[in-house]
Amino acid sequence: MGYLVLARKWRPKGFDDLVGQEPITRILKNAIAQGKIAHAYIFSGPRGVGKTSSARILAKALNCQEGPTPSPCGVCASCAAITDGSSVDVSEIDGASNNSVDDIRDLRERVKYAPSGGRYKVYIIDEVHMLSGSAFNALLKTLEEPPAHVIFVLATTEMKKIPATVLSRCQHMPFRRISSNVIRGRLKGIAEAEGIGISPAALGLVARAADGSMRDSLTILDQVSAFSAEVTEESVKGLLGIADFGFLAKISRALIDGDRAGILGAVEDLVEQGTDIRSFSKELTQFFRDLLVASVLKKPQEVLDMAPEEIEAVAEIVSASSEEQLTLMLSEIMKSEAEVRSSSSPRLAFEMALIRASFLSALKPIGEVIENINRLAGRPPAARTKLPETKREKVESRSKPEAAAQEQQTEDVAITEEPPEEADGEDVGMPAGTMTGEDAAEASAADDSGEAGSGAADDERDIWQRTLSKVEHRLASKLAQAEAEIRGGELLLTLNGGQALFEESIRKELKTVEGILSGEAGRKLRIKLATANKKSVRKKDLKEKVRDEPLIKEALELFEGRIVDVTPAEGSDTTQNGG
Repeated sequence: MGYLVLARKWRPKGFDDLVGQEPITRILKNAIAQGKIAHAYIFSGPRGVGKTSSARILAKALNCQEGPTPSPCGVCASCAAITDGSSVDVSEIDGASNNSVDDIRDLRERVKYAPSGGRYKVYIIDEVHMLSGSAFNALLKTLEEPPAHVIFVLATTEMKKIPATVLSRCQHMPFRRISSNVIRGRLKGIAEAEGIGISPAALGLVARAADGSMRDSLTILDQVSAFSAEVTEESVKGLLGIADFGFLAKISRALIDGDRAGILGAVEDLVEQGTDIRSFSKELTQFFRDLLVASVLKKPQEVLDMAPEEIEAVAEIVSASSEEQLTLMLSEIMKSEAEVRSSSSPRLAFEMALIRASFLSALKPIGEVIENINRLAGRPPAARTKLPETKREKVESRSKPEAAAQEQQTEDVAITEEPPEEADGEDVGMPAGTMTGEDAAEASAADDSGEAGSGAADDERDIWQRTLSKVEHRLASKLAQAEAEIRGGELLLTLNGGQALFEESIRKELKTVEGILSGEAGRKLRIKLATANKKSVRKKDLKEKVRDEPLIKEALELFEGRIVDVTPAEGSDTTQNGG
């Protein structure tokens, strides 16, 4: 007898030999033990994960001389015939070549006859999704109500092509990809039994190259064992043209650091080693996905199929980046994979894709960019309050220089509550009333007297900031939105536009604030609260205006971006408050 390849020699003989599909084997074994055998099954999943092997094991379990049993003996006449493929009661049909209505009619005629030796006639239809629509329709009645002695097993790699009418008549068993660790353990046992000398690192590469398919891993093992008596990691890399973990880590660091010279040098090394650029592009995509997972999860080792030393290397790479940067780079690399796969010059397409992705390393948050522009233009930076680590909330800049200076003084005030954001199309400002004549006159007088010495103004602001620092944080965040001015024995607080919604909650606590304020000022001060209408703006209008700007439009098209939010510039006519 000629040489039998490992994929056939080590094909599972029983449910216990089928690795990586424990939920399905448990269902089938319990169904046989309890006598609850369905008349039709659909086995779906990727190639080489055990669909046809499970169908054969099911047939042996049903027709074994000791059965029906979840553990067929494998040595009786029925089991031996099914293993050899010579059993007249078990028919394996290729759906790709027997996909016509006439083939299904012939099948319907044959199912009427009783089994010749076993208890059941089992029909295994491989690649059943290749049947024509008419053939599926012709099979429906027989599939729904077959004779009691007939079992159908439909195997497919493309579940989406199975009509719903067929799926509803069968029990669906979804087979899954087998993890690399499971494949590695299985290959280790087979290599020891076959006397194949192979290093653990080489076994890991073979398991990874199999991409979840046990049959593919055995085929690769067969191939590398013929390549060398002692299979090493280097021989597997050279034979399969795959890159090791270290090379993936090296090019990933170059991308994150924006080292474009290093990227081009790495691609040159890939070409010199004869690595398939298309395969490496796919591996790099998976590696960046692993980096993103490691940056999000606290214990990535529980999810990632990597060795401990590889997990440590991944953690080191992730520490030099951020979730946002890794997400953008992964998105760009995923696009490049399709480009490389269909390109007539894979190397050029791959290099350009990596160069584009490397520019993402220089991206900065838009807020930081705006502050840098303001600093270079000689404008004061936008006033912001210090935000708590657990909840980041934005505070809008005010239009008046005095308000900007006041907010700059409140950097130590923690914001723990902000008014709800407005939906697009609604007014950002929320007029809550107008000033009375007396309030307006007092506010006007306060404005006219604003030319007093800067030293007195600084003292007043200092008194108010000390007061805010002693007020409960939630109330302080609302008080900080108001324009404050001390005149004589009175502090005037003015809420403009959308800030007016804080009026009611502030007014309830005025007595408490007055007590703290008087203590800081060293004299009795009364607080007067006023609201004023301010021109409101609509975010929708602002977004449309920004979107029409030529520079913004060009940037959106270049980076395939979108406008998430718009914040009016300080001192503009559309400045919003408190929204």
